[in-house]
Amino acid sequence: MDAQTLGTLSPLRLERAPPLLMAAGLIVWGWQNGLMLYAVPMALTLEATRWVAWRWAVTDREFNLVSDLSSVIFLIVVLYVFTDKGAKGIFVLLSLMPFVFFLLLLVQMYSEAGRVRLSALFISLRRLDPRYSPEARAEVDLSLPYFVTCLVSASAGNRYEDAFFFVVGILLGVVLWTVRPRRYPPALWIGTLVLATALGYLGQVGLIRLQWAVESSLMQVFDRFLWRYRDPNRATTAIGSIARIKLSDRIVLRAKTPQPLTRALLLREASYDTYSYGIWSNRDYEFISVDPDITGTIYALSPVPTRDRITLSTYLIEESGVVPMPLGATRIGDTNATAVDRNSHGAIRLEARKGWVRYTAGYGDGPDPDAPPEERDLKIAVSYGTDFQRLADRLGLDALPPNLAVSAVRDFFADGFTYSLTQRHRYPRGRYLTEFLFETRSGHCEFFATATVLLLRAGGVPARYVVGYAVDEYSPLERQYVARARHSHSWAEAWVNGAWVTLDTTPSVWAPLEDEQASAFEGLFDLWSWLAFNYARLRTSDDREEESDYGALLWLLIPLISVLAWRLYFKERVARGGKPAAAAALRSRQGMDSSFFAVIAELERRGFDRRPGETVAAWMDRLRAQSGIEFSSEPLALHYRCRFDPAGLSVNERHILDAEVRRALTEFARRAIANSLPGTTSG
Repeated sequence: MDAQTLGTLSPLRLERAPPLLMAAGLIVWGWQNGLMLYAVPMALTLEATRWVAWRWAVTDREFNLVSDLSSVIFLIVVLYVFTDKGAKGIFVLLSLMPFVFFLLLLVQMYSEAGRVRLSALFISLRRLDPRYSPEARAEVDLSLPYFVTCLVSASAGNRYEDAFFFVVGILLGVVLWTVRPRRYPPALWIGTLVLATALGYLGQVGLIRLQWAVESSLMQVFDRFLWRYRDPNRATTAIGSIARIKLSDRIVLRAKTPQPLTRALLLREASYDTYSYGIWSNRDYEFISVDPDITGTIYALSPVPTRDRITLSTYLIEESGVVPMPLGATRIGDTNATAVDRNSHGAIRLEARKGWVRYTAGYGDGPDPDAPPEERDLKIAVSYGTDFQRLADRLGLDALPPNLAVSAVRDFFADGFTYSLTQRHRYPRGRYLTEFLFETRSGHCEFFATATVLLLRAGGVPARYVVGYAVDEYSPLERQYVARARHSHSWAEAWVNGAWVTLDTTPSVWAPLEDEQASAFEGLFDLWSWLAFNYARLRTSDDREEESDYGALLWLLIPLISVLAWRLYFKERVARGGKPAAAAALRSRQGMDSSFFAVIAELERRGFDRRPGETVAAWMDRLRAQSGIEFSSEPLALHYRCRFDPAGLSVNERHILDAEVRRALTEFARRAIANSLPGTTSG
């Protein structure tokens, strides 16, 4: 043991958060995450410690139990959040951190010690003997770390408000002001802080714009791999992508039918009218609310009689989203959605609680009641105009009525075209559809659907591009049909005889080829997906009152908090400044952080053992008489006060004790007497 090690024997101390700072951090957290109902009472409870005149006499063991309880709560939160939210759960987890660590901070603030030992936070330190280990005796005040946790959790709200940035800047400025170097003028310090805040704001704005740019460029990745949100006004295709397209096996849709399906059932999500450079889009068509019937449970979409029905469950990542519907949909019922909207292109949007939403769709033999075609439904991109017009002229589409033109286009794609998920070449000026039509004649559904729409338009037939799912896979485990991300599909619809009709020119072998991509662990993933789905369904069942996103989690914490409150209620309360027996005993145990134990350990290591029942003072006297070892009376007196005086030692007295201990240990290595001690080497 050397002087440098002994210099670390003093307890680790972080500054206590300035008055009202923790409350401010909690209020900002509640403001950004919509949890003000919880933030206000939490803030009042913590700040009340400045006026409450009593404290709990909490032992180290009880601090350990509270810390372990916080760890259990954290584990519960992690499992709950990531099961419910998936990868996006990281933001929810961040927003819940003030809940997770609130109990530990609350006990610290109302404890007589006012600090927490590091051994309570790190189990590995509990195995160390506090008499000889500085780390095991080190203490920390958690108020400032908790304040920083609140600010980080507030940022998980992701609301992009300038006011939030400047509020956080002011609060951090208050903290930095308390620890600022005193050798610099206050004006210089404040100017530097303002400059840093301004640069930070500009950097934040730049990062937000970069995020928007990256998200826009990666829209194709989100569309093809996440498949949990359909933008009714934009669809990015994989036309032009190189190498093999790999779609996810994740189940994104569940369907229950009264009778088994005899063929794949197409479910439409949205249709689009403008194509450019691999992206289909619409102008921003307004959604119109669909009024329910007199019972408030049925939403009529079409006057056509209902022939069949299907119960669907899909996932909403927001509180509203476009959902798949069968072709010829006539009604929606039996849903936990609060509203149903529809736009002129036939997209149906449900407003419901985030997560799995269920609804029953009726459908019949009639056409979808979409708006009639516009000029946009005949437009072809300039880069493809000549090629598609030449092909339309060759097929004679202009001379055919719309129904025969549709048949001619279907026959054209049925002759010599093949389905493929692999694109091997880049073509000049991005003319992928031209190469698809006249050279490779091979592609995936987006090639077929896009080329079909543009070819019909070249022949004078209004057409649109449609996206959705093809449902055909039955799950024996769930006893219903499921659709995976790889079952997403595209097709065309054409305006024939005053109605929109479906035209799917993709070869029928596309589904088996897609299924060949299934993972070897698909069954295991399906079991997990089914369990998670049923858990989510229980949470949102109709016979239960809906809870907030955090409601169920908070209910899980109630029994844990109740046990802690019961124990603390019967805990002895100590008046601030009072010295009852229990407090003296607590301080006595905490006196194990005396640095004089290093001297005792060094002597025992060299073979000078204490006799049973022998006090430290008597032992020192015996060593002085037998071995001539001299000890100053001052460090021993300070050691006894640290061990047994309820008031403990002041900071200055601890420094004196540490210095005397360092001097004594140095003497062991330096003085001639050290050569006669067992195990001693000449220094």
